[in-house]
Amino acid sequence: MKNFLVLFFAVFISTNAYALDLQQAKDQGLIGEANTGYIAVVTSTASQEVRQLVSSVNNHRQTRYKKIAVSHGLTSSEVGRLAYQKAIEKTKSGNYYQNASGRWVKK
Repeated sequence: MKNFLVLFFAVFISTNAYALDLQQAKDQGLIGEANTGYIAVVTSTASQEVRQLVSSVNNHRQTRYKKIAVSHGLTSSEVGRLAYQKAIEKTKSGNYYQNASGRWVKK
């Protein structure tokens, strides 16, 4: 039981650190919520580290979207569009999101 709790807290802490990195990238204007339900690099000058973060987060989202799509009889694209709408609501003031035409907008 003790080992389980240690593992649980280790995963919890690493997940929070990961989310913090994503939020920091958003706060710096490097990453934004794309209109597909994924995240994307906002500037062409983003580092390889930022690009790897985008890839990692998008791979995770893609896996989640596929599971949700199968369980609800939707396509992954439809789930992505729904997730995009939720992401816009949750986007903090000063962070970027992509509008329907693909243009980056600062909230």
